[in-house]
Amino acid sequence: MITYGPERPFEGGQIDQLLDKAFGPARLMKASYRLRQDVAPVQHLSMVARDGEGRVVGTIRFWPVTVRDMLTGRESTTLYLGPLAVDPDTQGSGIGSSLMKKALAKVDRLGYQRVMLVGDAGYYGRFGFVPVKPCHITLPGGADADRLLVRQRGMIAALPAVGQLVRFAPASDEAVAALEPARLRAAKASKSAKAVTPAAA
Repeated sequence: MITYGPERPFEGGQIDQLLDKAFGPARLMKASYRLRQDVAPVQHLSMVARDGEGRVVGTIRFWPVTVRDMLTGRESTTLYLGPLAVDPDTQGSGIGSSLMKKALAKVDRLGYQRVMLVGDAGYYGRFGFVPVKPCHITLPGGADADRLLVRQRGMIAALPAVGQLVRFAPASDEAVAALEPARLRAAKASKSAKAVTPAAA
């Protein structure tokens, strides 16, 4: 039986082994990896699939990335999805689709408005992703402009006509918090307030 849940900190080693098995060591040379290097994933969105023995057989992660407008120099922060990976021994059983649906449902529930990824439009289109074109946005090194996809919800500023995704490097905790939608920040503030409010006598 396959179960789904949040990624746990001690599962990082299993996830790396799964990614090596699914994509090979060459995955570390891809432009997407450069966006994730030395950046922590968004922990409350990242999920795994586990088999009946608790072994990780699927993973989906989200990361903060910076979208830089190459014409104006303005920058904004958005979510970047990937990698989505399933153990080759269990592929074809719907694990990847289930991870996508469950993770994106949480993204929507928490109020995130934009997610980007590099992948096949034919596969990811079923989850609401479309090519960023006619915008011309590249990854580090000018790669993958033709395969960059976006999923957007609600009222959100348009993507730049000419842009680049660059590694997220916040200068402060406030910059990290800026990625979170207002709905999630409000929930955290409410939880914190309850934690410090003394019980009634």
